[in-house]
Amino acid sequence: MASSPTSTAPHDRKLDPAASPAARWRTRREQESYSSKLLDALRLVRAASGRPSPASSREVRHAADRALAVAARGRASDTLIPVTLELGGKDAFIVCEDVDLPSVVQVAVRAALQSSGQNCAGAERFYVHKDIYSTFVSQVVKIIKSISVGPPLSGRYDMGAICMIEHSEKLQNLVNDAVDKGAEIAGRGSFGHLGEDAVDQFFPPTVLVNVNHTMKIMQEEAFGPILPIMKFSSDEEVVKLANDSKYGLGCAVFSGNQKRAIKIASQLHCGVAAINDFASSYMCQSLPFGGVKDSGFGRFAGVEGLRACCLVKAVVEDRWWPYVKTMIPKPIQYPVSENGFEFQELLVETLYGLSVWDRLRSLVNLLKMISEQNNSPANTRKKSR
Repeated sequence: MASSPTSTAPHDRKLDPAASPAARWRTRREQESYSSKLLDALRLVRAASGRPSPASSREVRHAADRALAVAARGRASDTLIPVTLELGGKDAFIVCEDVDLPSVVQVAVRAALQSSGQNCAGAERFYVHKDIYSTFVSQVVKIIKSISVGPPLSGRYDMGAICMIEHSEKLQNLVNDAVDKGAEIAGRGSFGHLGEDAVDQFFPPTVLVNVNHTMKIMQEEAFGPILPIMKFSSDEEVVKLANDSKYGLGCAVFSGNQKRAIKIASQLHCGVAAINDFASSYMCQSLPFGGVKDSGFGRFAGVEGLRACCLVKAVVEDRWWPYVKTMIPKPIQYPVSENGFEFQELLVETLYGLSVWDRLRSLVNLLKMISEQNNSPANTRKKSR
């Protein structure tokens, strides 16, 4: 569950995590945090875990999978409550041929293994230019094979556990599907000294090559430490590959030519992008965070995220009150005068004329008409019989 700006917004909100033990535990921790700030006592924030409950608050913020999001949105729609959805992603990590390869390789491994790969904005699809593909793969595999997986409190390990034990089976199924369709396991990390009953809680980081978009690993969110690496030949091709996904949360583009990287990123269908870096936008909490397509809609953080937690009201008043008052011009006061239509025509041209001269000419004629109207007897339109 992503952190929410609800604590700084003035209205009641509901935090709606996924229906899993880990999420419910996180919800309780969030509740304790809010309660310590007296927000719970003020009834500003309420947390609901498990199945989506009838929405009675002013907004639902949901961070989980698509199925639960659809259910939460459906329940919220009964009372027209706005919903913000952050549903994970399948972020593309694009490496052009003109990069400082050793540096980018380290970033790539970090992008895949951070939090054991359990990161909604983690890198899950790696596209590497064909000219450096082999070198990139060999350097990544060398690092991955040195990774040791285990509980950090029990020894010196590089990567920790998978939050939900059953998720390890899903990750292995994704690997098996890829291998069955022609992919190869180029390298895997190793387990530490773990008992047999603890192995299921950990998953070795895995590098897959010869992958393609017919494989589930390139289409479904893995949420684990798997690096499927695919080569590309041109910028146009990699844009097409990166956009061939139902997800659209984030991306990372690496190139020695920053303009080139920006051009590629600007064509990708996603909510956040990092140029020659990874997930740096999430570290900047002044920037909005969110995705498109099946990655959800709405934004967390930034001005946009705060405004989404507010009920914005537009108020218009006279700027120099009481010296200037808004009044209806005499030509269009009821009953409308005979030159009322001409007045409206001049007013529209004054505001929206195609040229400055058209606007000035209309303004002069408009002021002249108002002056004549004020200095003459009432000239109302004759009533038709």
